[in-house]
Amino acid sequence: MNLKISLIEDFGKRNIETTKEPKIKFSRTDIAMAVFGAAVVLSALLSGHIKESFYGVSGFGMGALSITLMILSYFYISRFLITPKWIFHFIVATSIFPIALALINRAGIDLLNMYEQGTDPKYSLYVSTLGNYGWFSEYMAIIIPIAIYMHVMTENVLERILYGIYLILALAAATLCGTNMLMMTVFAVFILVLIRRFLTLISEKDAVRAFVKKSLPWAFVIAVIVYYALVFFVSGHDDMANGRGYIWKLSMDLYKNLPLKEKLIGVGPNRYMYVLNDYLGTRSGLSTFTSRFNNLALTSAHSEYLDYLINTGIIGLAAYIYMIYTVMFSFIREGFGIINKEIAFVSAISYMTYSLCNFSIVCATPMFFIYLAMCVSKEK
Repeated sequence: MNLKISLIEDFGKRNIETTKEPKIKFSRTDIAMAVFGAAVVLSALLSGHIKESFYGVSGFGMGALSITLMILSYFYISRFLITPKWIFHFIVATSIFPIALALINRAGIDLLNMYEQGTDPKYSLYVSTLGNYGWFSEYMAIIIPIAIYMHVMTENVLERILYGIYLILALAAATLCGTNMLMMTVFAVFILVLIRRFLTLISEKDAVRAFVKKSLPWAFVIAVIVYYALVFFVSGHDDMANGRGYIWKLSMDLYKNLPLKEKLIGVGPNRYMYVLNDYLGTRSGLSTFTSRFNNLALTSAHSEYLDYLINTGIIGLAAYIYMIYTVMFSFIREGFGIINKEIAFVSAISYMTYSLCNFSIVCATPMFFIYLAMCVSKEK
């Protein structure tokens, strides 16, 4: 009798244990992403210009709403998306149209009647369907890495041939209507993928992974220091980097003159242009700015990291950088050797590199957050 009661009690306990809902676990990256999101929302709420911070600059739309949606997409994708290989084939295939149109435009043909009367597509700043050639370049910076990885790493001959053809077309478009930064980014990605290919030929993969894990914190700190050293150097030469020297100097001066509260939490997401205009209105350098930009608006600092510094403050920038660090650490620990995660990681690195000299845009930044989610996803 006692045995029966014991068995019944034991079964009951097991049944209760198995019917309990599984605990939701949050990784270090999840927490860092949530902190970054909180910094963005806080910056928007305390900016005094909630509507501007919420939607962002007209035509850009990278305010708190867009950033929050991208963060939510990270949480959903990192938990539930199973990434079949064909997704990457599809992403690359969909980029063929804008690439072909860019090449046609640079041949002097306005196929879709997009340009104003008398504008020669061959020399216009606007190309394909993506707007300014800088936007086209940033879009390509998140697509080309997939093709480079597949061309170098795949063992399928047909895939290698098709991706090779794609790379010829993509690099031709990048050469004719891309930026120097895009070409530098593509070169860096190519070197990174070649290193990954070399690692397939050696047997001590665990030792390499352990070395990279130990070196990552120092490498990350060095990268941040080098970036800001580069910013300070370039900002001392107004015309360097296609005028970014002047823009970065102006941005650093703007940040230095912000009140302490705004230095900490920023002026509001995607509010750089509004604050800069107010700042220039009180300075003697307005005429210099106007002559340089021919009355055009300067909507960003032309470096995503400087943008976050001004828009979300040092707290927002620190949260963003730490979030990126946790993604890299998680990938090295668990994603190395998984093809889908490696493709996403290479593409994310490409975006981060290109963003050193560019800004968040709706046709590229959402894909960056998707890549981050893929890098740390729960799928094996």
